[in-house]
Amino acid sequence: MRSQNAFLSALVATFVISCAACTSQSGSSGSGGAVGQSGTGGSGTGGVVSTGGVAAGSGGQPGTGGEVGTGGSMSGGAPGTGGATGDASVSSTGDGSMGCGISGAPTGNLSAQSITVGDKTRTYALTVPKNYSPDTPLPLIFAWHGMGGSGSVARSYFHLDSAVANQAIVVYPDGLPVNDGGTGWDLTSTGIDVAFFDALLAYMSNTYCIDRNRVFTTGHSFGGFFTNILGCYRGDVLRATAPVAGMPPNTFGRGTVTCAGNVAALIIHGENDPTVDYTQGGIGGRDFWAGQNSCSTTVDPVPITPSACLESQSCQPDLPVVFCTHTEGHNWPTANGTGCSDGGVCFDAGSIIWTFFSRFQ
Repeated sequence: MRSQNAFLSALVATFVISCAACTSQSGSSGSGGAVGQSGTGGSGTGGVVSTGGVAAGSGGQPGTGGEVGTGGSMSGGAPGTGGATGDASVSSTGDGSMGCGISGAPTGNLSAQSITVGDKTRTYALTVPKNYSPDTPLPLIFAWHGMGGSGSVARSYFHLDSAVANQAIVVYPDGLPVNDGGTGWDLTSTGIDVAFFDALLAYMSNTYCIDRNRVFTTGHSFGGFFTNILGCYRGDVLRATAPVAGMPPNTFGRGTVTCAGNVAALIIHGENDPTVDYTQGGIGGRDFWAGQNSCSTTVDPVPITPSACLESQSCQPDLPVVFCTHTEGHNWPTANGTGCSDGGVCFDAGSIIWTFFSRFQ
């Protein structure tokens, strides 16, 4: 098996920002050329920054005000935190977080948000339903981009915003440069990006009314790797994980890993993925989570909707493991009413993920 550094170097060289028809909120993004190359297409007002795609449109820049103290805010931006804690635990009242009952939090599609984690300023995009009420706890979804991407790029092709239809808050974090300079994630259990997750969870829970029993994570490619890491090491605060084209936490020589708590799992992987091996990443991911959740190794999985998905049997109560396969290679599978890009097996991953997360109330 290749080492982690060699594998990630290969991702930098081969990963394609996978969206058949990436669109920003207003204006079209790049066509998803290889990382480091310019894509085609232009940006529009309110467009997003696409690594390997187009430049930002005129609506997603940070507000003035720079760094903000506790309780402060950016002019034209979202409230700053002045340094969030690294504790993943969430204070709450009942099922709702401490942000319940607090009005004034910004809503809509927000770009260039920032938070201080340790000595670094980290950034992210955020989608909050425009009809958000501080009196109604909402699910919180973390969505992690692939190698060389950004939160705004992930938002443009994950199609989670349209799938959740104002029923959840979605955070799209931005990675830092790794290895050969492409943005990505630290996969260690105590690394800077697990700390980033902890800080974002604490901040979101104190700013918005979050249902602490419905915190989820998903991601694509390198983001799928990190989603699996969080599902394992933050299983005490997450309800479910949904990696797309990822690798399980016990790869890259880690061997046996000890997870914190248990999560439900939806694994999505292309049978013909040329970048992340189907057997190691897809079947390996399914088997890892099925083992974690004590699913049967003797009873065959049962087909569910869509037909490309199988659910493991006899798992621990409320900890299902679902494995969905497609033939869209390393792409984030999307069927936008026009069929599959290769005419094979595909589905809209954003809708499948939200349907899975919606099982948990």
